[in-house]
Amino acid sequence: MSKKVFHKIGRSKWLTVVIVAVLLPIAVLSIYAIQNSARDKNNTTAQTDQIDTLIQAAQARLDNDQQNPTRYGDLCQLYLQKIRQTADTSLYSSCDELLDKANKINPDNESVVAAQASVAYGRHDFSKGLMLSQKASKINPDKAAYYGLIGDGQLELGMYDQAIQSIQTMIDKKPELSAFNRVAYLRELYGDIDGAKAALVSAISAGSSFPENVAFSQVELGKLQARSDLDQAERSYMEALRTEPDYPPALEALGRLAFARGDTDKAVDYFNQAFTKLPLAQYAANLGDVYMSNNDGDKADSQYFLANLAFDESTTANVNIDYERSLYLSQRDMQAEQSLELAKKAVAARPNIFSFDTLAWAYYRNKNYAKAEENITKALVLGQHEPVILYHAGLIAKERGDNQQARTYLEKAFAVDQYFLESHFSINDRQAGKNTLESVK
Repeated sequence: MSKKVFHKIGRSKWLTVVIVAVLLPIAVLSIYAIQNSARDKNNTTAQTDQIDTLIQAAQARLDNDQQNPTRYGDLCQLYLQKIRQTADTSLYSSCDELLDKANKINPDNESVVAAQASVAYGRHDFSKGLMLSQKASKINPDKAAYYGLIGDGQLELGMYDQAIQSIQTMIDKKPELSAFNRVAYLRELYGDIDGAKAALVSAISAGSSFPENVAFSQVELGKLQARSDLDQAERSYMEALRTEPDYPPALEALGRLAFARGDTDKAVDYFNQAFTKLPLAQYAANLGDVYMSNNDGDKADSQYFLANLAFDESTTANVNIDYERSLYLSQRDMQAEQSLELAKKAVAARPNIFSFDTLAWAYYRNKNYAKAEENITKALVLGQHEPVILYHAGLIAKERGDNQQARTYLEKAFAVDQYFLESHFSINDRQAGKNTLESVK
């Protein structure tokens, strides 16, 4: 890896990892309210007010300048920010309408092409997003943000060397929050955790006009800290909540942290708060996992039901969730055959190390350990620094009868991450890893 990426801002997703934004239907939300005594969902935050005000102003500018394609792209970008904050994926369709109109005016307007790329990434169509990002960069090669978009697509498609160069160009041209976040992700991929933390500190210092973006960086910093120091991580998550009150990723992270400390009641409370604020499948799944750890199968099943409905709803916005759903199913040893088919499609669409890891894990759940090993080996080409990949490699090695290799992988996984709290893990994976490590000693 180019050392310049490591040294540009001082050595020791995200790529802002695209989060599947899914809404539950009203009927499901009613079920959730009954089951979990959710707080009032009509509480409108200042941040939502801010984005709505900006959207109204952008709409007014568009109404007064309807032959300017840039106005359409600008409004779409604000809709994309709102999707990040609210998970209202219906806004993708609003973007489609805007960009179709802009395309008829000028198909080569850079703002429109960049917005099209961002919409494609939001729907997890990374090949299309990369093509559009490259087109935007050709139109305006001086725009730093376009190199970040190119890097996003390259990372998701497993083009790591090319991504390094794209993100290096971005940080050279304009060192700002989104560039620092991407540098942090690259450093994490290559095992430079201190460097990743330093990049996130720089991102936080750089700031943003949207507090949510700063809170994102604070949570990502906390996740890295949570590999070894739960107290330090908690401070970062609390700082994120001060930056953006009731920020769902911070609430989820605090729930995972509480679970690691053995406080399941607090974990449930935090996960409930996250889901109430933003009804994503991952938050319902976390609740299900807590209940499963307490041997409360009925409550767990109710949360898994909600998670599955959330995944179903996401497809109405044409979001490709093959990877996310396969991982969700394999983590919980559910519907092994379906998980495998989804994982195969995920690898075809986004052949990165995490997709190969998910395919390996799906084969593991189907008890095809030879195929599991074949694919975990592909993930380990770069994933030797990723604790979740090492964890899966360890369990696969054990089933292949190689206890020594299993021990090596698992010991390394715990050496780089004591608590297994980052988002690729189920909250119950840590105990499963500890049990397996004990069995191969």
